Amino acid sequence: MKKILSLILVISALFLSLNETLAYYNTSDTVNNSFSSKKYAISINANGGSFDNVEIVVKNNKTTLPTPARSGYTFSGYSIVDNGDVAYYTNINNVNELNGKKLYAKWNTITYSISYNLNGGSISSQPTNYNIEQTITLPTPTRNGYTFTGWTGTGVGSATKNVTISNGIGDRSYTANWSKNYYTVNYYVNGNLWTQRSVGYGDTLENINAQSVLDIYHTFNGWDGWINNMPSNNVDLYANITESYCRLVTGHGPYGNASALLNVFRQAGWSGTIIEAPTAPGNYMVITDFNLTRAQAEVQKNYIASHTNYTNYNYPYLYWVAVECTNGYGEAWTRGRGQSSFN
Repeated sequence: MKKILSLILVISALFLSLNETLAYYNTSDTVNNSFSSKKYAISINANGGSFDNVEIVVKNNKTTLPTPARSGYTFSGYSIVDNGDVAYYTNINNVNELNGKKLYAKWNTITYSISYNLNGGSISSQPTNYNIEQTITLPTPTRNGYTFTGWTGTGVGSATKNVTISNGIGDRSYTANWSKNYYTVNYYVNGNLWTQRSVGYGDTLENINAQSVLDIYHTFNGWDGWINNMPSNNVDLYANITESYCRLVTGHGPYGNASALLNVFRQAGWSGTIIEAPTAPGNYMVITDFNLTRAQAEVQKNYIASHTNYTNYNYPYLYWVAVECTNGYGEAWTRGRGQSSFN
């Protein structure tokens, strides 16, 4: 009759300084009354692991040792000295070799993966794997025009900037979260800051019409430095303005009066031309070139008013004057006899 021994595995968790878990194996002494059993004494240090099974069978001096489990590790076998090489696996062909010995569980760390969804950002030196023995802090990604608000993902419910993995297990994935940056658009008119706008990165700039702050003699043509979408910096825009040019036209009369009026202009350093009045043949007027700003035309108008006769028709006399501008605007003024300025 074959000799079969039934062994009871008793687990005792001994919380020593090394947190060792020891297992003892004892044979039964009542098997069919046909022979006496032999007792074995084996201790196992699980080295941070634990055992689930509590029964072992020895048959023909062969046995199977229990397989411990440990979070974050795979079991590789048993050594006969702490931190030694693997000497035994779970299948034992001669249980007598283990009698009176102490075994130590050997472990290999499990490598887990870390994946990232950067949501348009970039990152460098990011860890892509880890094990339970490592402590890892996720790096901070960057994204042009955005501010990093934190990571969400495995074990992180809300956006968190500082995420550290310590004593962790399992594959992990993380998503970068961002908030859009806002920058300032400065609008300048005639060298002065007119207004400002706060615009998000990549958003469309507001093309404001600055004509409302200009007079009718100045035309707004757009913004120098214009871009359609907001970059990751403040933007200065300058109004492109063209000024309408004007000429002065005097009232008509005899050629001699027109000649006297032209001399007034020339004495002031201005130029002009005598032409026949289109609506009054035989009468003549003085016109200047279209090289005056509206303000300069106003100066000329006031100058010639004070340097011409306004009490009688002695040369040079002048009772009306007009301004014509390249933007199509025109205006005329008159004065009565004895009136020094134009209405």
